[in-house]
Amino acid sequence: MKQKDISEFYDEYVQRQIKTGANERLISLYKRLLKLGLQKDSKILELGCGVGLFTKLLSKKISTGIVESVDLSSKSIAVAKILLNKKKNVFLEVADVVKYYPQHSDFDFITLMDVIEHIPLDQHDELFANLSPKCTSKTRIVINIPNPQYIAYCAVYHPESLQVIDQEVPLFPLMTHFDNHNLELVYFEKYGIWEEEDYHFMVVRKKRKFKLKHLSELRNTTEKISKKFSNKIDKIKYT
Repeated sequence: MKQKDISEFYDEYVQRQIKTGANERLISLYKRLLKLGLQKDSKILELGCGVGLFTKLLSKKISTGIVESVDLSSKSIAVAKILLNKKKNVFLEVADVVKYYPQHSDFDFITLMDVIEHIPLDQHDELFANLSPKCTSKTRIVINIPNPQYIAYCAVYHPESLQVIDQEVPLFPLMTHFDNHNLELVYFEKYGIWEEEDYHFMVVRKKRKFKLKHLSELRNTTEKISKKFSNKIDKIKYT
């Protein structure tokens, strides 16, 4: 399918996104970013922002940092600009996320929230080849995708629920792309939002050399006391 066809589909998809609003999926993903350490001064590159619903959630937290958001659909970005017109630290661009070169750098997070299942599989390697040089040692690429088994089920029983490109994204090819471009998976979770195990959530970072760091030396005083108490409880329970 040509990029023009994909762009036109999402141009027409705008009203549906506006009507849906910030649903349970987006809110749960926002909470996940908070747990990962989203701060008011965080710098985020949001790839595949749609009409800016998740962008708006991010902007509630990020006051002194920046949010740079990109989407292929010009109509989606036009709506997002209206939605976020008072946010001076939000930057919105119409572009192909696979090839996009950001205005800013030194990102804390790069997000791909329910995006890569809509990008042709043969472009995934190019996507991560492009993203890897944009990552610093602190950058985390946060990815959310539908469970590929769930997509396969929908293709058979509920094809009307799928978008113009809504494909299965198996884990092994993704891991290969990460490895090819000096990236590594550091967290993975199969979880459910509306159906049991209907989504995959993962966190990726630049590969780094292993350094021996004793956890006992990294804990603060409160953590050391808590750990000591926990160990005593475990010893009573299990020995």
